[in-house]
Amino acid sequence: MGVHFLNPQLIGPVLDPVKPQILVYEPKGGKLQLVAAEWFVPLATGITERPQLFGQPFDGPMEGHEPLIPKQLHHYDLHVWLFKANPNGHFATTNPDVSCDGAYSYSLLESAPAAVAHHKQ
Repeated sequence: MGVHFLNPQLIGPVLDPVKPQILVYEPKGGKLQLVAAEWFVPLATGITERPQLFGQPFDGPMEGHEPLIPKQLHHYDLHVWLFKANPNGHFATTNPDVSCDGAYSYSLLESAPAAVAHHKQ
């Protein structure tokens, strides 16, 4: 899925299409190349419906992506592969052409998060 950088100041129930909460990079030759943007909405923000952006429903809700995000942080997210073509489509959750293989100190392996129920309040 690439190396994710989160801007916590942008997290909330209201989405800004020009300010994604997460930027996704791919390690290449000792440098990071921007490959995607991700919008991220935790259920704890009080959101009551599945978010949509660019006419696309978000994926989720799901558990956090351990070890990077605690499992208890249930959320919705939407990946947009703007900077690297994705054979699975612009809005697919993963891109088979992105790799973090190599001896990078910041690479972590993770498994896909489990889906969770969104209980409306």
